[in-house]
Amino acid sequence: MKATNRYLSVGIAIAAVATVLFLVLSVAGPAFSTATLTALLAAGSPTPPPGEAIPLKPIADLTSLTATVKLNVNGLINGKKVQGDLTGQLAMNGEKSRITVSGSLLGDIAAQVGGSLVGLFTPSKVDLYKVPEGTYIVVNGLVPVCVKPDTSKATSALDKMSPQGLLSMLTSSDVARGKLVGEETLNGQAVRHYVIDGDTFLAAAQNSTNPKLQSFGESLWSAEDADLYVDAKGGYPVAFSGSYSGAYEPLKFQGDFDVQIELTGVNTNTPGVLPSSCNKPISM
Repeated sequence: MKATNRYLSVGIAIAAVATVLFLVLSVAGPAFSTATLTALLAAGSPTPPPGEAIPLKPIADLTSLTATVKLNVNGLINGKKVQGDLTGQLAMNGEKSRITVSGSLLGDIAAQVGGSLVGLFTPSKVDLYKVPEGTYIVVNGLVPVCVKPDTSKATSALDKMSPQGLLSMLTSSDVARGKLVGEETLNGQAVRHYVIDGDTFLAAAQNSTNPKLQSFGESLWSAEDADLYVDAKGGYPVAFSGSYSGAYEPLKFQGDFDVQIELTGVNTNTPGVLPSSCNKPISM
């Protein structure tokens, strides 16, 4: 009989605890869901929620475009303290493309964006042309100098700074997850505005199957929330803005940097015509 009473008391206690827990959950409402309770009880550090997948069409499907990327940096380049900006402008049409890099930091990183020969100048801008005939670098100073590199390594930094390449990487399916802010208008264009959580982006990038994205994520210390604008009709990304801390390998940079990318034209059929200085380029 005593055993029966003991079991009955335990059962009543369990029922009471369950009732209290049910009441707490009911009062807390939707904000304190079963998923939240599971997260609180889980061992180890919490994992950022993946967020909703953002429906996007890749800009690689566009036959021609013009775009701009701007980097604002504050940190170290090769151990030297720097603060300034770089702007990359892309004009692409099929197999022809031109990337123009300019900004206050161009002189400091000339060797990184065009090979050792470019580092001998203090250019106002550097152009990278890719045409069926090959790849050319034009250093624009007092006298334009055209260089035809023997390997792709000389242009790798410029390639990584391409607005098309950066936007494709930062909006890949691995990291294009976030919440819809609303329908807006950007430069007269109807867009959907999304916010990508910085912690979620960082975790997804570091675990991405895309080698470039994974390398980018692993080089970062932190990532702020990013704004992504998607064309309401076409479904492709038209603007991106994010802030990061860490290393950015193309510039040999470490510190804080902002990335702003904008598509300024779609299917504009902009030709990539080589300048006359490339009629007799310098081989490198």
